[in-house]
Amino acid sequence: MSAGRLLRELEDLAADLAVDVRFEDLESAGGLCRYGGRTCLLVNQRLSVLERVALMASELASLPLGNIFIRPQLRELLESPRVDR
Repeated sequence: MSAGRLLRELEDLAADLAVDVRFEDLESAGGLCRYGGRTCLLVNQRLSVLERVALMASELASLPLGNIFIRPQLRELLESPRVDR
C-alpha cells in the first residue's frame, strides 16, 4: 500500500475514532491532545508523507481499537514494533 493511501486510511480511522486531525505549522512533530472536550491529533504540516504516517500510526495505536474494523495492512502497521508508543 502506498504511503499516500496509508495516510488516507489513517485519516479515516481517526474519523471513526472521533479524533479530529489537524495539519498545522508546529515546532514539534505533533501528537494527540484534548481540546474543548474533543480529541485532536495535531500533525506538523512540514512532515513528509512517511513521517505523517509514522506519527499518526504511533498516536492512533495508543487508543482502544478493539471494536473497530481495520484493514489487515493498516492493523499490521499499528501493531508493528516500529511504531513508537
